[in-house]
Amino acid sequence: FYSYWSAKLVFFLIFTVVVDFYVARGIFNSQTLQRKRFLLLLSVVVNLSILFFFKYYNLFAESFNAISGFIHGAPVSTLPILAIVLPIGISFYTFQSMSYVIDVYRGTSDAHADLLSFAGYVTLFPHQISGPLVRHNQIVPQLESPQTYFFNSENFWRGICFFVCGLSKKVLLADFLSAVVIPVVDNLALASNTEALLAMIGYTMQLYFDFSGYSDMAVGLGLMMNINFPQNFNSPYKSFSITEFWQRWHMTLSSWLRDYLYISLGGNRLGKLKTYRNLFLTMMIGGLWHGGSWTYAIWGVFHGLLLAIERFAKDQNLPRIQNKYVKFAVTFLLINMGWIFFRAPSFSIAILWIQKVTLLNSHLSWDLRFVPERYKSRFFVALAVAAGLVFFSKNTWQVKFKPNFWTSAVLALLFVLCLMFMSEDSPFLYFQF
Repeated sequence: FYSYWSAKLVFFLIFTVVVDFYVARGIFNSQTLQRKRFLLLLSVVVNLSILFFFKYYNLFAESFNAISGFIHGAPVSTLPILAIVLPIGISFYTFQSMSYVIDVYRGTSDAHADLLSFAGYVTLFPHQISGPLVRHNQIVPQLESPQTYFFNSENFWRGICFFVCGLSKKVLLADFLSAVVIPVVDNLALASNTEALLAMIGYTMQLYFDFSGYSDMAVGLGLMMNINFPQNFNSPYKSFSITEFWQRWHMTLSSWLRDYLYISLGGNRLGKLKTYRNLFLTMMIGGLWHGGSWTYAIWGVFHGLLLAIERFAKDQNLPRIQNKYVKFAVTFLLINMGWIFFRAPSFSIAILWIQKVTLLNSHLSWDLRFVPERYKSRFFVALAVAAGLVFFSKNTWQVKFKPNFWTSAVLALLFVLCLMFMSEDSPFLYFQF
């Protein structure tokens, strides 16, 4: 499955699996803490070195060259900029493999004697490319259970439901929204305030339905094979605070960052000031995890500051907004502002986008010249449906899909519509991470 995309870059996936399997075995069999720490450090250095080269080398080189040019007063190219092809899903399989080694080091998991079982955990294809970010203890016991390999009609039915719903989210909502978001962002300097606002809200909805759609499809494929993946989204845009948002958004990454980064930094055990610091650092690193661009880091810093402020307000028992509708509106607005940095190709474009949305650069304009006419009606329908689903409807995990004629007919209709509108030019957004 992975080699279908790149027969060469699958080497790095296999390398990660083999190295971490034998490192974990070494940690499990070591008699001294010093050797365990050395092997853990070896795994971390090897994994992060590969991740750094592919995702962050060019960012580092560009930043280093810019600083050198500033010092010398002229542009320099001390470090070359490379044409690097990012191995698809490298962030996901690296984090999953590392979590296994860390668990063995902490003593919360035993090292497996079977390389194939561990490889099955890392390379299980439904979640391999874009998550959910699963743990070793969640998947390997299922792979080793004899019941997994017998057909289960109930799981297969639920799997079909999840898969079709996820595909519909992607093709019938996210892609329809993307058809307008992309041209507006590409021409943001000339776009009107209304177009900038539509692009902001459109991208907020597009990202959710694109990524939650992928997660639903992964869960569905897993269920068809009797593998249960964890929930990754729980109606995040219904949140009343940024803290609650991160308990609902990309839940498997949030829990990974909490367990392996936030707690490792000290969590909330070292006093209030260091708790705020740890929240800030965790989110900044989580932002950089998404890609080699400073806009991702700024997005992480933005959310880290908001989480630290909310924690400070709670610790100091400061007066807070009581009206739930105001809390919801403020939270949703902050989430939208954060996504601007996540989507913008550069910091300057992000600032311009915010200026247009907040009317700081000019008067309100209703011009929609960068909204393609052929996609306009489709965009507004998709935006209305998306808003209705995220604010007023149950999410996929809350729906009880009854195996009857009408449910089957609706799913069949949705699947046919997806086939009609499917395009090879619209990959899942999280493929780039």
